[in-house]
Amino acid sequence: MHMLSRMLVPVDGSDNSLRALDHAIFLAKSTGAHATAMNVIESPPTVYIESQKLIDDIMVKYRTESTKILDRCKLIAEKAGVKIETVIAEGDAASNITGYAQREGFDLIVIGSRGLGKFKEMVLGSVSNKVLHHSKASVLIVR
Repeated sequence: MHMLSRMLVPVDGSDNSLRALDHAIFLAKSTGAHATAMNVIESPPTVYIESQKLIDDIMVKYRTESTKILDRCKLIAEKAGVKIETVIAEGDAASNITGYAQREGFDLIVIGSRGLGKFKEMVLGSVSNKVLHHSKASVLIVR
């Protein structure tokens, strides 16, 4: 029987992703597994932005937002008596999530069914769908 030891929870601050976090916290409590909350900052679509300064400003704003989301996750977990680690990545959400999970040896990815991705209207196929198809780890999709 393969024990659950490490879970990755991609979060973006949406209600759906916080439900996924709640599931992960519950699993961490009941199995003793470690949970890591991950926020991926998607690069702004540069096609529409001429100025590098503007892109830099947007990224600073995103990083601040990212830190706030992860701090909130830490707080929610601590209230439940669970310690979680946090990580910020930048770029394509799905490939960052699956790549990180594989490199770091996570057993399970707990992800919300929707709500991940600032520019998702522009991209066919949601992040959770891509993660489901490309992940070597098991995926729990929380609705």
